[in-house]
Order: sequence, then structure tokens, then C-alpha cells
Amino acid sequence: MSQLDIQVAYDVVCPWCWIGKRHLDEAIAQLDFKDEVRVSYLPFQLNPWVPREGMARADYRAQKFGSVERGEELDAQVAQSGAQSGVTFRHSLMQRTPNSTDAQRIVWRQQSAGLPERPLLEALFVAYFHDGKDVGDKQVLAEIASQHDDSVSVEQVLAFLQSSEGEQDVAAQQEALREAGIQSVPSTIVGKFYVPGAQPVEVLVQMLTEARQQQAE
Repeated sequence: MSQLDIQVAYDVVCPWCWIGKRHLDEAIAQLDFKDEVRVSYLPFQLNPWVPREGMARADYRAQKFGSVERGEELDAQVAQSGAQSGVTFRHSLMQRTPNSTDAQRIVWRQQSAGLPERPLLEALFVAYFHDGKDVGDKQVLAEIASQHDDSVSVEQVLAFLQSSEGEQDVAAQQEALREAGIQSVPSTIVGKFYVPGAQPVEVLVQMLTEARQQQAE
């Protein structure tokens, strides 16, 4: 039987995307046909208005949610959900909110090289949400990317990031998602099925199973 293709719209600065990724990984692991599944992650920038150099997280939270206090309430909700899903958020370490363009570019680069992007994406989530690193910083990104591609050095990834390579492709993918009606992340698309948000593992298992059955008909 042919491969089952799953597409997930994501942003590396979206905490629910990390939770959703873990749920999807777990759901796939439960499938009898897990070796016949292919996941592609598509860039969707939640906050394109954030400056390319990023901004102080406190300023970002106040601007987006009305106050730092409201942002802290939402952080606590995310941390609780994350703990139930096996991921640990350490918001106190996160000092900056990055523009995610360059992070999405190194995921695009990984995909273009035919390398698996899921481990790289996981590393980006860990770096930002657990380690408090600025994943908008080119040096940070180059170090992470080089760890997931043995064929390149940190300096080579830096040269890539300092160029404009991949920017038009990433922008085109985002625009295509918006034109398709995607408004939030994570959003998971497989066959005729579409589900927004970090769905529970059992919901994803059912959706993928039904999509596989439809594929076989």
C-alpha cells in the first residue's frame, strides 16, 4: 500500500506545536502501519509582526495578551498541559521572543536535503521552551542544525542563514497555508481529514486509522 502522508502546519514559538508533535509521535508509534507514514512539517508564522531580531518576551506578552500577568496565566496553563504530555516548559528561562523565519528556514533546509526534520524540530522546541535559548539567533540555530546534519559545519549553516536562501520558499508555503484557510497551529492534514490544535493521542490514532482505511478503498 502507498505511503500515508501527514502534513502539519507549525511554528517553533508555539508551545502547543511541541505538545502536538509529541502527541502525533505517540499516535504514530501505536499504528500497525507506522513504517508507512510520512510526516511533513510546513511553516506557519504566528507572529510575523515580531521584528527579525526578536523582542523582549515580556514586551511581546504584554503586547499580544494585554499584560505580562495574563501571559503568565497562559504560561501556567501550557506548562500544566505539557507536563501531562511529557514535556517540560521552563518559561522563566525564556527572555526573548524570536521571529521564527530563520528557524523555519533551517527546517526547510533539512527537508530540502532529504533529511528527517522531526528530530531537528524537536531540538528547536527543546532549545526554546526548555533551555530558554533564542532560536532566532543565527549562531544558536547553526549549532542546532549542524548537530542534525553531519555533512555541514556550524560555519556552513551560518553562511546559509546569512544568505536569503529558502526565504521565498518558506514564505510561499506560509501563504499557501493561509490561502487554504489555515489560521492556527498546530494544524494536521491527512487525506480528507483536517484537525486544528494539539489533539489528544487517541483522536489522532483514530483519524490516521480512518485515513488509512479511506486510502485503501
